[in-house]
Amino acid sequence: MNIRKHVTIIKVFALLFFLLIGYSSYVKYEGVKLEAQNKTLKKQLDIANENIKEQKNELDELKNLLYSQKAIDYEIEVNETDSNVTVVAIHGGKIEKGTTELAYALASHNNYNYYSFLGLKSTDNFALHVPSDKFGESVALQMVSKSKKTLSIHGCDGEKEFTYIGGRDTELANRIKESLTKHGFTVKDTPKDLAGISPDNIVNRDIDERGVQLEISEGLRTKFLSTNKHSLNSYVLAISEAVNNM
Repeated sequence: MNIRKHVTIIKVFALLFFLLIGYSSYVKYEGVKLEAQNKTLKKQLDIANENIKEQKNELDELKNLLYSQKAIDYEIEVNETDSNVTVVAIHGGKIEKGTTELAYALASHNNYNYYSFLGLKSTDNFALHVPSDKFGESVALQMVSKSKKTLSIHGCDGEKEFTYIGGRDTELANRIKESLTKHGFTVKDTPKDLAGISPDNIVNRDIDERGVQLEISEGLRTKFLSTNKHSLNSYVLAISEAVNNM
C-alpha cells in the first residue's frame, strides 16, 4: 500500500511538473506573440505620425502660398450680395484663363455672390493652383458656408468646345446639363478625377453640403475670351435658366 501511495504521489507531482512546464511555455509563447503585436502597432503608429507630419507640412506650404505673395502673385475679387447663390473661380486669372470672366459674367447677370482667386504671375501661374479639396482661403470659405447653391468654375484641357459637370448637387447638375445642351453646348461624361464629389471640395461646403462644379475646356474658354461675346452670353443664360428655375 505504501509503495502504491508513493507511486501515486510521484505521478501527481510528475503531472503537475509537466503542467507547469506547459503553462510556462504557453506564457512564453503569448509573451512573444504580444511583443510582436506591440512591434507591429508601434510601426503602424510611426507611419501614422509620419503621414500627419507630411499633411501638416503640405498645409503649411498651402498657407504660405496663399498669404506670402498677395498683390504680387495673386489677388482676390469679391462681391457679396443678398443672393443665396455663390459663384466661385478659385483658379482664376492666369491659372485657368477664362474662369474668372465666366464667373463674373454669371454672377453679375443674376446678382449672385461672386469670388475669384486670380493668378497674376508673369509665368508659372499653375504654381498657384491649390486643389479644390484643399482650398482654405478664409473669405471663400466664409462666403460658401452661407450659400444655399454654389457653382465652382474651373478650366480643363481640350481644344474642342465642351463642358464636364460634377459636384454633389446632382439635381442641379442635371438641370444645367439639359439647359446647356438645349442652348447648343456640348456636355461630356465627367472623368472620375474631375467629378468634384469630395465633401472637402469647396463647392460642397455650402449649407446643403453639395454644389455644382463646371469644368470648361480650353477651346470653349478661348471662345469666351474673344471679342464676340455671343457664346459667353449664351452660356451664362443657359446656366441662369437652370439655377433660377430650381
